[in-house]
Amino acid sequence: MKKIFVMLMMMVALAPASMAQEKTADDYKNDGNAAVREKNYQAALEAYKQAITLWGDEADAKTVYNAADCAKRIGDNNVAIEYYNKSIALDYKVDYAKYYIAEIYGKDGKIEERIALLEESLPKCTDEKVSSFMKKGLAKEYTNKAMAFYKEGSTILAECQTAKPDQYDAIKARAAEKFKEAKPWVDKTISVDPENANAKQILNGIKEYVK
Repeated sequence: MKKIFVMLMMMVALAPASMAQEKTADDYKNDGNAAVREKNYQAALEAYKQAITLWGDEADAKTVYNAADCAKRIGDNNVAIEYYNKSIALDYKVDYAKYYIAEIYGKDGKIEERIALLEESLPKCTDEKVSSFMKKGLAKEYTNKAMAFYKEGSTILAECQTAKPDQYDAIKARAAEKFKEAKPWVDKTISVDPENANAKQILNGIKEYVK
């Protein structure tokens, strides 16, 4: 009887300790927030993941967004996109989430996806600051597209330096085709950034060949 009593007392004594070891979603969220303050983004991400898993369908939107931000900071791009998309689904910081996904696409070399997302997101963006970021991002990508065609045309045009005079017209016609391909991208750049210096430079360089 005494042995059973001792065992029961031990179980009672151990119960609070085992219960204390079981963290809640809020505990993990707080751990994540503390890790962010220490700039330990890997630890913060792991804590946020635990919290989000425990919450299930009732995940805290801010924590989901913070998880995405931590993943982006440590270069875990796939996880960042996953949580940014969850943040969008939860209608939390939608404009920022879309912008950062587009930024990740750019870093990963997914330029077409980046352009498509920015073009889709810009008209719906309600945050003035994010809208300006999106416009700059699009202007950069549009200008890069225009510059690629402009450089091709300029390279072709340079053939005139070693060509015979009777070849000039054909060379200029070939160059003009590339300049024509550059023009729509220049127009797109100016549509989002009217004072873009690079776009103006390209436009000035092709005006003789594109009527």
